[in-house]
Amino acid sequence: MSRKKKPRIVYRKLGNEWAWGQAHQDPADPLIELDTRLGAKQHLEVLCHEALHIALPDLVGDKGEKEIDRLGKEVSDVLWRDGYRKVLLPKHSTPIKITKHRPQGRKRKPKNDC
Repeated sequence: MSRKKKPRIVYRKLGNEWAWGQAHQDPADPLIELDTRLGAKQHLEVLCHEALHIALPDLVGDKGEKEIDRLGKEVSDVLWRDGYRKVLLPKHSTPIKITKHRPQGRKRKPKNDC
């Protein structure tokens, strides 16, 4: 069984397509296109929606689109409530390194070197 290829995500204005996002389900090169003008929450919702199109290619037709739409909204709402946000960084900047955080109230016991 071969491993699925991760979809590329491309940002561009999708005004001519009358869409906020598009998913291209080519197994060799899966692609998600998102409109650059989306707000943060709508961006997350459309990204989840298009990712579901890639993950569940058997859901087609009007009934499948309604199910994908419902699932995309549900998943994006859960992620949004948990605090997931898109972080916008200046071009050519290095992302912040995330390190493990130890709660302030707990301190390590000193080692005895006896």
